Amino acid sequence: MADVLRWRKRNGLTQVAAASLLGVSQPYLSLLERGARPLTAALRNRIKNDGGQAGTRTSDDLLRAQLSTLGYPGFAHFEKARRKPRPDALLMAVLARPDADARVVEALPWLVMAFKDRLDFGAMVRQAKLQNLQNRLGFLLQVACVDTPGGLLAVRELDRARLLREDTLCWDSMPAATREWMRANRSPLAGHWNVLTKLQAVDVHDAA
Repeated sequence: MADVLRWRKRNGLTQVAAASLLGVSQPYLSLLERGARPLTAALRNRIKNDGGQAGTRTSDDLLRAQLSTLGYPGFAHFEKARRKPRPDALLMAVLARPDADARVVEALPWLVMAFKDRLDFGAMVRQAKLQNLQNRLGFLLQVACVDTPGGLLAVRELDRARLLREDTLCWDSMPAATREWMRANRSPLAGHWNVLTKLQAVDVHDAA
């Protein structure tokens, strides 16, 4: 339905982020936007209530609110979202962003560790491959030291599909001088995944 598409575009949301906000899958949101599925009364209310917040809050604010709702200690003081998001949908929504608030990105390993038994790793891997996010997701899962069978299998599959091109961890606008510094000072794990970031496992576990 065009109303859904207009709402998403007006608030500068990707399909993944909008789907997470509304509590539906990205493919289902795509069907809604094309008019292939009817917009239910419940979804209308979500757009009006939760979605309507996007007009007065930044998308980073929405992500902080969702992390607060899930119990992330770093955003405990932040206003909570009206509905609890799916952890895997929220994680992929952040990873799909070219640029995201550094504190939101730093919360992602906690999200993996806190909900590792509930994440749909298979769906996350498929989505990562479709959006060329396998380096970001693979690095994130390893920096969070995911140890569940599904998580370990996901890491192996992502490693086989690892991209040669250099990526950032949601900081595509990184200045050239910072890129050079990151390239020279990143961890071996970040180098393996060809991701420019200073995030390391020790930082993740110290902050958890």
